[in-house]
Amino acid sequence: MKKKYKILHIIGGGEIGGAEQHVLSLLKEIDRTHFDPHLVCLTKGPFADLAIENKIPATTFPMRFPLDLTPLPALINWSRKQAFSVIHTHGSRANLLGRLSARWLGIPTLTTVHSSLAHDYLSPLSALIALNLDRLTLPLTSGIITVSEYLAQEVTLRGGRNIETIYNGYSSISFDEPSTTRRYFREEWGIPMDALVVGTIGRLHPAKGQMNLIKAATQLHLRFPNLHLLLIGDGPLRQNLTEELQRSAIPHTVTGYLPKAYEALRAMDLFVLPSISEGMGLVLLEAMQAGIPIVASAVGGISEVIHNDKEGLLVPPGDVAALTAACSSVLENHTLAQSLVRAGQNRWPMFSIDSMIRETEQVYNRLLERAVK
Repeated sequence: MKKKYKILHIIGGGEIGGAEQHVLSLLKEIDRTHFDPHLVCLTKGPFADLAIENKIPATTFPMRFPLDLTPLPALINWSRKQAFSVIHTHGSRANLLGRLSARWLGIPTLTTVHSSLAHDYLSPLSALIALNLDRLTLPLTSGIITVSEYLAQEVTLRGGRNIETIYNGYSSISFDEPSTTRRYFREEWGIPMDALVVGTIGRLHPAKGQMNLIKAATQLHLRFPNLHLLLIGDGPLRQNLTEELQRSAIPHTVTGYLPKAYEALRAMDLFVLPSISEGMGLVLLEAMQAGIPIVASAVGGISEVIHNDKEGLLVPPGDVAALTAACSSVLENHTLAQSLVRAGQNRWPMFSIDSMIRETEQVYNRLLERAVK
């Protein structure tokens, strides 16, 4: 009979983005005969509730600000009583408290890097503090997983070691449900059936580049009068983006956060990921499954998921003219759009959630083996 090890995942949890989806997949799909997963969130938000809905034990130790160490003693005492074997951290807050807790408890700690720290913050000062703090606590980490080779190189440059790249995986989505049809979503959100919908899904944050998409859509609207811009997600830039859309007079819909955002993909004629920084771009796998042509920035791990001119068109990040031209090419050329769709549907199964889970379990096993030696 296998020995069962308790694994603690720590994450901010104030919102539900790619990192949270990744963690939820691990918590749900991990081999329960060998591992017993638990979750700690460090901010009050929807993720702990979502985990509990999926029958994952979840506890919150709220941090009042990013460098708040006051929850640390309670987290250490609770973790000791729970007898965790590994602490797995996701994000800056989790890295700070999780790495210190693991060192105090004498157990291995693993970090998954989901994005570029330099672009995760609204202010350069906050980014600098996060980077310096990460450098200080990196030596406490037993191992590091990055979701792309791009991020592996970045973490190596700031002193990371024992790094392994494990790409995000995604489960097959059923697009046969009524809620995933083109008509259903358009009717729900009042989008005309004859509109040419250009859409994106992601946190409304400078790193995601939605402002550049609005600028590109302003130009596209001159050529395609029935164009409709669809922004799905929430975040600190929501008000700024909404005001910019109102000034532009482009027909648009801003939905806010949607728990099952992928349901909107079939309502789109073109999916755009205009990121300035991106760890991997999990949403690209959803768009490929949905059969929607893709235009994206050639930045971070996106180029490891999409090959230019094959599964999608890639443009330099922040280049509005190139973004406009690429979108126009796909919208005007049905043959090109269908070629991108076919290649994408062949590509996405290569990013298997089963592979992601099994490879992560192998990392746990290696850490546990080293810990007992």
